[in-house]
Amino acid sequence: MKICSNCFNDEEIKNFIISSSSDIAHCDCCENDDCVIDLSELYDFFIEFTGLYCKDDASSTDLIEALNSQWNIFSSEECSEQILDNLYKSGIIKHGARDKVRYIDDILECTKVWDKLKKDVTTKSRFFTDITSFEWGSFIQPNDILRKHTILYRARIVPDGTDKLTPGQMGCAPAQKTPSGRANPLGIPYLYLCDNKRTTLYETRSVYLDRVCIGTFRTCRDLDIVNFNSVINPFYAFTDGSDTLRDSIKKRIIIDSICKDLSKPLRRFDTELEYVPTQLICEYCKLNQADGIMFASSLHPDGQNIVLFDPKDAKCTKVDHVEINKVTISSTRL
Repeated sequence: MKICSNCFNDEEIKNFIISSSSDIAHCDCCENDDCVIDLSELYDFFIEFTGLYCKDDASSTDLIEALNSQWNIFSSEECSEQILDNLYKSGIIKHGARDKVRYIDDILECTKVWDKLKKDVTTKSRFFTDITSFEWGSFIQPNDILRKHTILYRARIVPDGTDKLTPGQMGCAPAQKTPSGRANPLGIPYLYLCDNKRTTLYETRSVYLDRVCIGTFRTCRDLDIVNFNSVINPFYAFTDGSDTLRDSIKKRIIIDSICKDLSKPLRRFDTELEYVPTQLICEYCKLNQADGIMFASSLHPDGQNIVLFDPKDAKCTKVDHVEINKVTISSTRL
């Protein structure tokens, strides 16, 4: 079966096909005339990748959905079905495109690790939990750099009776007045920032007619960051060989779980115990020589949150004053 790069969304696979092709011909899958390779050149990858799934009739996810919704492998459902069924009918892989699947037990265990850690540090042993016993601490290493002079933003709602805030008032509260946060423990100030102004308004949960100050911050040096948004590409992991594909999938699951909890806003009826697991993760990042973390904002999908462990690593250079003149609320059925 001849395939081309148009059959895939995965950039690493697309690049592999383009660089490996020595022929422009008709693609048997998407029917484009383009650079093509024989599907056999991807046999080893699909054998190992689909081998991380097992059949499960109780699952609501078929193999197509598993590879596309979780990993964005194929360009269309039609291409997914043709390629996977060709592999299955040829005896290359063990599952058909529409077979119901789930991760193998070894992978599923990873989905329980973070939940176990959260339970342990909130109900059993808070201060002496050995994170290294979970065997994935090596995943939480600095993997990105915030360059010196990077521009970031922080918002504060102007208190009643105050006209405006100065750059010197836009930083962290003193240690003795620092409450617990999603990243910082009680009494230890971290600097919470965003990559754009609009996200700061969502993160402060500004409401109609609030007066808000938005500070522009500039980083003072290059900073080593644990970026929890970092994409783990399965085909790159397979060809690179620095980690097994299985370990890379585990890493993605753990990082996604941590990122989800970092992004989750505290609700009115939640307690500060909700913060303890992510505070522990940040402490571990610090032990691994990270200067801060980055993760997606759940309140504003186009925004990124940045937390700097040393508030002195960024300086407020100016403050803009705005008033909230419109708020839109939407809901979903429970």
